[in-house]
Amino acid sequence: MKSASVEIINAEGLRALCDTLATLPDLCHHAEYRIYVDGQYVESAGSKGSYAQHVRAFWQLRRRKQNVDARATRCTLPNCEKRQL
Repeated sequence: MKSASVEIINAEGLRALCDTLATLPDLCHHAEYRIYVDGQYVESAGSKGSYAQHVRAFWQLRRRKQNVDARATRCTLPNCEKRQL
């Protein structure tokens, strides 16, 4: 039974590593990434994907047993060429 639990832990660790390596695209400067922990808004991370990744990684380390998401908000300008979502 010990080896099975080690495999599960390793699988979870690899999944967490893959989640943090996923690159987030840069958004229009009128849009932003927001960080949510277990569905609760905790912080705005700006429009740069790399910065949002760092903020998400920080919250993942701080709240290890909780779900951490980085969600993009929509640009508010109607004619924006980088409009997301």
